[in-house]
Amino acid sequence: MPIVFYSSFANENKNLIFTQILKTMTTVSQELELGILKSKIMELRSALFFTESASILKLPTHVISDVEINEEGQICFAIPRPVQALEAFEQEMPAKLDFFKKGKDFFVKVAGKAQLIDNNEEKVIRVKVTIQKTEFVDNTPKPSQNWLQSSRSQLSSWFF
Repeated sequence: MPIVFYSSFANENKNLIFTQILKTMTTVSQELELGILKSKIMELRSALFFTESASILKLPTHVISDVEINEEGQICFAIPRPVQALEAFEQEMPAKLDFFKKGKDFFVKVAGKAQLIDNNEEKVIRVKVTIQKTEFVDNTPKPSQNWLQSSRSQLSSWFF
């Protein structure tokens, strides 16, 4: 009996070690992805901020250019305070950020939950977006074919 108990205990230890290794690998992978996302966002620096709220009164679309990404992976920025009272808007809503920069061959799309933070400043409010989904889009132009290659492919498409 003690051998079976020892064997069972050893298997539990192996499972525990495997689980810890898996958690560590997941954490490292998430940190790596967040680091890459952060560097790409900081390279682009500007985005369109859209709210996807179902309420009647929605925040307008804003162009933002000064973003920060905190330790929790949340994107923080400021937008102009709306004319309406801040209490008239939802305090948490689904939102999208489309990061872009002229001349760059990529852009980044972020979807998440936006939270309005009233910091009692008269002209701006802070917005914190918790990232739920990201998409990296590569727009690198494909090399063009010379006229002979394109003519050949056009002819072959007609006949075959």
